[in-house]
Amino acid sequence: MAYELKLEPNETLISRWTLRVSEKVKPFCFAVSNRAIYWPSKKWIALKDPYFFNRIRHNHISSVSIQRLSPYPWWILAALMIAGGLFVSILMMVPVFRHEPGSHHISGKPFGILAGGILMPFVVRGRYGLRISTVEKSLSWKPPLVVDRASKEKIMATLDQILTAAKQAGLRTFDERLSR
Repeated sequence: MAYELKLEPNETLISRWTLRVSEKVKPFCFAVSNRAIYWPSKKWIALKDPYFFNRIRHNHISSVSIQRLSPYPWWILAALMIAGGLFVSILMMVPVFRHEPGSHHISGKPFGILAGGILMPFVVRGRYGLRISTVEKSLSWKPPLVVDRASKEKIMATLDQILTAAKQAGLRTFDERLSR
């Protein structure tokens, strides 16, 4: 995934980021110059590399903000995981508790789903994402779910740096973390 940055004449790059928190997740690439913001995009049809930077001029940008991501869809998924994992675990254990003859297959997967559902609300707590509001549309980046503290800090540091670069470029910024 090569994101080529093509600057115009007399345009200076303020900063560029490539955030990779995991090998399984594609990296988030982003750049800010004194005239534009470079947002990562993907071509629908491409013969070679489909990844490129979409150039958004400063005069088209309304604001750059860090906003809290809604945890409610994840809470619903967690509730479904808890209910499903508990239900399947009970169904799996009923023959063992009744002392029914024969061999019984006991799997750890329902217990894993139950444990994942219990831990999910703690993992999604306090997530923030990047939103760039333009004249035509709004672009947003939701960081991947991470469990470890180092990755969460890496994501927050990147968001802080992006907001600082946007301020330096003269864009209107908003940080929802500060208003809480």
